[in-house]
Amino acid sequence: MRLPPSIAVLVLIIFGLSACQKTSKTPELPQASSKTLRHIETGDVVGSITSPTGAYQWAAIPYAAPPVGDLRWRAPRPPVSWDGQKQVIDTSVRCIQRARSADIYDDLGALVGSEDCLVLNVWTPAFDPDAIPKANDRLPVMLFIHGGSNVWGYGGQYDGQHLATRHNLIVISINYRLGAFGWFAHPAVRETALSGPDQSPNFANYDMIAALEWVKRNISSFGGDPARVTIFGESAGGHDVASLIALPRAQGLFKGAIIQSGYFTSHALDSAENGVPKDTGWNYKGARAILDALDPPAGLNDLELAAFMRDASAEDIYVASQEDGDTEPGSPLIIADGILLTATSLEAALDNPGFTVVPVITGTNRDETKLFNVTNKLLVKKLFGILPRPRNANTYALQAEYESAMWRARSVDTQARRLNAAGNSALYAYRFDWDEEGSFLGTDFSLLLGAGHAMELPFVFNGFENFPVGGGRIFPKSKAVERDALSQAMMSYWAAFATNGQPGRGMNGNLPQWRFWGDQQARLMMLDTTSGGGVRMSPEEISVDSVLADLGNDPRFKSLKEKCMAFLGVKGWFPEIRAQVAKFAHADCKL
Repeated sequence: MRLPPSIAVLVLIIFGLSACQKTSKTPELPQASSKTLRHIETGDVVGSITSPTGAYQWAAIPYAAPPVGDLRWRAPRPPVSWDGQKQVIDTSVRCIQRARSADIYDDLGALVGSEDCLVLNVWTPAFDPDAIPKANDRLPVMLFIHGGSNVWGYGGQYDGQHLATRHNLIVISINYRLGAFGWFAHPAVRETALSGPDQSPNFANYDMIAALEWVKRNISSFGGDPARVTIFGESAGGHDVASLIALPRAQGLFKGAIIQSGYFTSHALDSAENGVPKDTGWNYKGARAILDALDPPAGLNDLELAAFMRDASAEDIYVASQEDGDTEPGSPLIIADGILLTATSLEAALDNPGFTVVPVITGTNRDETKLFNVTNKLLVKKLFGILPRPRNANTYALQAEYESAMWRARSVDTQARRLNAAGNSALYAYRFDWDEEGSFLGTDFSLLLGAGHAMELPFVFNGFENFPVGGGRIFPKSKAVERDALSQAMMSYWAAFATNGQPGRGMNGNLPQWRFWGDQQARLMMLDTTSGGGVRMSPEEISVDSVLADLGNDPRFKSLKEKCMAFLGVKGWFPEIRAQVAKFAHADCKL
């Protein structure tokens, strides 16, 4: 399974804009404001004031030393101090990645960013330096981990001002090392480690822990309560949140976690070293193959190999990590290394964590895979080479229905049962159902995208105004009243969870009660507009086997070929359950 990184990318593709090269230009930076002067452990920082809410924003604050030179492929080191006031106003700082068509400041496909990227961004309500909340008045903190298959994206893409000001919170987003810079399991690196954490290949997970440790030491300077930190993340960021939940090393750094369309899969150390072939698991190019692609001189020992790799340019490392003929590396997962993740897998760690798991919200979107299927040539054709149309609307809808139901079964219901069995009753689950997109020249985005992957993000961040090109078509004004009401409800639930440890009835107590998973009468929160059924609880529960059984018995498929294609789609997304897929699929399906 590989997860493309962002709804923004594919929305632009839909409108035929992905082939248009962007003209590189310097982003326009906001003005620094003396009202935002704050003192943190490494020196004074000055941020800016946002529009339209007037929130205070600090961008690109270093939370660790740059992992460059000899610090490449080592656990993060403490950040470096500075003299004077440091202006922190640039949200475009990112780790090394390929520019996407949504990156308006970069040429499509260009290698952008740098290894000096371990920074975070902070948004707070407007407090003057002499009015920062203190003691019991300090605010709850929400720390967001961005998605992007763990190879793309950055914290500055997400705007925390609305969530911060609407519900009196502090919102943080972070960068972390991506791709082979963040997860690299080569023996030569392990054997030349300077410390125990340096021996772990999960460098990016250590980055996230370092960011949380920075928050614990510094967030009081912004009016935040270090004892009330909630982590949340989407897609790969949701996977990273799930990983932090299970790691003993991360305990005590956060009190709650929200997993949006995440996944609980991990790599064995052998797989991270030697790679994962297609159709046997998450396709991944191992560290040994990456080193081979760098073409080191023959006969080097471990010390010399590690030095060779650390001397290589960042561009050479990135290119060596790419899959054959691809423009980016395969999606990394947390690695069961025996150091940071000591269990045999992420799921095994949650079976018996050895500590009380924090309260968790986990959920998926009803039509997750539509976002990716819209570029599948077997399912979609393009009118005039631009406007997408399903080849068969029934087939398109059913394929996504079962792939997305399996995503939910693996990431919500299965994990809820697992955490409940481990003694964690503070588990809340949701399904996001909003699918009221508009249309464009006969292209129905309600059918093509629906409640697709990442569609919930604008609702959580109130990001409709800043949605990529086409936002007015994806989010038509005619549907804005109900859309905005759903966004307000979701932001209220997220904020209540961060503030009170449970979503309850939202911040104002005026929403339907969000009950915990163990409540047999109402275990799943459905998030939709009033026209779509409203915000409501459902007793529905599914499993891997029930999804596959329903697929096998579904009379809505018009042919065995269509049904076999759906089984193949489920297997392609979730190769770890290929044996179960084969058990339920028709014998004539060539799986």
